Amino acid sequence: MKKRVFKLVLASSLLFVFISSGATIYAQDFAEKEDYYQDLCSRYNPDPNITLTCKEFREYLSNKSNDLKNQVDAMNQDIAALRDNMDKIQETINQQNKIIESISAKIEANNIAIENIRVSIASLDDEINKTQEDINKRDDQIRQRMVSEQVSLGTNVYIEFLMGAKDIVDLVRIADGLQQITENDKKEIASLEKDKEKIKQQKGEQQRLKEDQEKAKKQNEEDKKIQEQAKQAQEVLLNQYRTQEADLLQKIRTANAAISAISDKIIAVDSVKYEQSSGWARPVHSGYVSAHTWEYPGGGFHAGMDFASSIGTPVHAPIGGVIVYANNPVPTNSGYLGNFSGHPSGGGNTIHMVGTVNGTTYGVSFFHLAQENFIAYAGMAVEQGQQIASIGNSGNTSGPHCHVEVINLGSISSDEAIARFRNSGADFSWSTGWNTTSTSCANKGAPCRERPETFFGS
Repeated sequence: MKKRVFKLVLASSLLFVFISSGATIYAQDFAEKEDYYQDLCSRYNPDPNITLTCKEFREYLSNKSNDLKNQVDAMNQDIAALRDNMDKIQETINQQNKIIESISAKIEANNIAIENIRVSIASLDDEINKTQEDINKRDDQIRQRMVSEQVSLGTNVYIEFLMGAKDIVDLVRIADGLQQITENDKKEIASLEKDKEKIKQQKGEQQRLKEDQEKAKKQNEEDKKIQEQAKQAQEVLLNQYRTQEADLLQKIRTANAAISAISDKIIAVDSVKYEQSSGWARPVHSGYVSAHTWEYPGGGFHAGMDFASSIGTPVHAPIGGVIVYANNPVPTNSGYLGNFSGHPSGGGNTIHMVGTVNGTTYGVSFFHLAQENFIAYAGMAVEQGQQIASIGNSGNTSGPHCHVEVINLGSISSDEAIARFRNSGADFSWSTGWNTTSTSCANKGAPCRERPETFFGS
């Protein structure tokens, strides 16, 4: 008795400790196997232990949503204090990106689970109906057979039980008949009872699945609200970052580049023949324009045009020309604010080409590309509309897109442009800078910065 009391006191103490500390103990390590448990718990499981595990998993997902919400709330409270701290802004935006991506993955996993549950419920409906029909049929057969056996034994159990036995002889005869019936049908009766228990268990699982489906739908709605809060907070910080980004990039990109490290990615020949173009074609055929030239939606200088689309979306040459620089040194989805990989710094995986349209020579740059499907190489002649790369999320970026800049080089020949680019150490800006509209073609002659919208539309 004392041992039992001690155990109860110990268990209560442990429970109090874990409740007080806010920690939750689960039978499984869900964090490393979320996909596995999403799939397992969205299907019919006859094992009651698995049912219990799935209940714990649903609680884990709910707690995960609460943790994400707390993180978002904490970041939102710190936004005002970050205004002039570029490093902290970068860090916070990158953390927000991870939260947003985590929520997106969670919502997608829940959507898959919801569909799997729907299929499982429908499948259970069919199986329960078929099993019930079979039970009814077999039950009727047993009843009919029992009546037949009773008649052959000279007894009708139902009538005689109602009327009562006449004497001890009749009572013995009834008992013998019942024994005979039980021996003949006990296996079938046991099978029927087993099937009835199975149906009961299936209906219980079906109810669990329906409840899980509703919980998953509700959780998705809550997660979408959390994600939207994170996106709104991130937009505020992005606007703060972008008001200072151009000056930061100007300082970094005007510093001496380590040309020896990229020399093999710069065109080595003096002349490449290519077909000139009579007009411009859009470099990305899907997605949308997420930022125009010269300003981001929320303010801050922006030197080019951003085509936002999913990673792997093809990028095409907008004019015929020659690739004068192409380098893909970093992973496709390695981008974040403050990542100054690539050349120019922050471009990630980049391409620069020179081409001629109606007698005017242009330099066209493509930043933040994917490492895979990187078709272009230095010295390659390309036709208008030819795929040269794919959209990525590399370098100084907050999401997948292709940043395009256009420099008007005037009436110089492409050969002269190639030589100038090579001898300048791969100057993507052609000395027009990275943080001002004073070098736009509206304000000065070539070389000058064009608005890509002039050629690609808005």
